[in-house]
Amino acid sequence: MIDQDVNIKALQREWLAARIVAALTVVLLIAAVVQVAIWPPTGATSPTAVSDADRRAAAVALCSAALATTQGFGILPAYTKLASDLVQPSSVRGRYTCFAQTDAAKYQITFDLMCKDLGEAKCLNLYSVTQDGTGAIYQRHQ
Repeated sequence: MIDQDVNIKALQREWLAARIVAALTVVLLIAAVVQVAIWPPTGATSPTAVSDADRRAAAVALCSAALATTQGFGILPAYTKLASDLVQPSSVRGRYTCFAQTDAAKYQITFDLMCKDLGEAKCLNLYSVTQDGTGAIYQRHQ
């Protein structure tokens, strides 16, 4: 009988410890939920998130390279400027369109992006250059 009393007292102590641990866990979980509800995390962005400024900078770099390539081939005049800081993707993977203009005309430059290093001469492969109102100035043959 004495052994059972000792075992029962030990069991009661273990159950008391387990209830205390469970109660503390519940209190900590409630405190964490309250903290997140009151002070939501800020500044947490995923590594793939890209800001609008970064997108515009990439678009300007891409379109500037396309315009320089077009001017290098003598298709557009040297005084042609970018009309916007937007690049328009097409339904063909890797093909993009940029917009350029002079005082007298507006152009669409469509090209295929062949690599990521825009400094390489063969990174951009011109597909077409069209002038608003008159049609294609340049069209790559397949």
